[in-house]
Amino acid sequence: MLHHRCFVAGPRRAGWYTEGVDDGRSARQASVDTGALYERVRRDFVAVVEALPDEQLDRRVLATPAWSVRDVLAHVVGLAADLNAQRFPEPDDVGGVAWADHQVELRRTWTVVELTAEWEREAATFEDGLRAFGYEFGSHFVADVHAHQQDVRNTVGLPPDSDELTVAVALDHYLGFIDELLADAKWGALEVVAGTEVRQLGASEGHCARVRAAPFELLRAFSARRSVRQVLALDWDGDVHGLLALLQTGFGGGYSFPMADLDE
Repeated sequence: MLHHRCFVAGPRRAGWYTEGVDDGRSARQASVDTGALYERVRRDFVAVVEALPDEQLDRRVLATPAWSVRDVLAHVVGLAADLNAQRFPEPDDVGGVAWADHQVELRRTWTVVELTAEWEREAATFEDGLRAFGYEFGSHFVADVHAHQQDVRNTVGLPPDSDELTVAVALDHYLGFIDELLADAKWGALEVVAGTEVRQLGASEGHCARVRAAPFELLRAFSARRSVRQVLALDWDGDVHGLLALLQTGFGGGYSFPMADLDE
């Protein structure tokens, strides 16, 4: 039986405490090849878009409605090419919005064959970079490519990519972001129970909240792919409304919780 209580146990370890559940991040950090995981998602993404007719390639992506399916592909390809060439967002480009838009505009007239060929050329160097810069960096871009691939799959009516390891690594990135956000804001603590794993996030004083859900649902919620109504429908304790208000201020790159539900 699991037992829960709200506690204070030193810096960055306050919140709801669940006995008998372990945090699997350290094991993944020691063992996961994020370059290989990125390549798995990339190949799946390529297989999906290569099979789509033009009507579906031009369809607006539900999670990123400013972009079509083809635009999302152009972004993930352009991101890999830009980082390989050390082309980064300008200092005043908050969230890299203009940087990402330029990746799309530069490839606006390209075919899927041209886009996937560029991605193939850039992939090995990019994946080596994920390995070289460590797990935190690698999990960031596994999370990014998985989010966009899943957005496309949902838009064209394909089942979710809920690969257990990919989801766990991607969720590690978003939980790391939330941990820093909570600590920097001195908001308090959040316990996240994702399946059989638990993470304690935030600082040792202040508000207290806990959420329990399947890892895939938590990943989509914390990557701004669920409406506020859907997020609130998860299994919460504590100050969920205060937490969501803080999360909304922390989203960058043009993201926010969608107004309409996103069902997958």
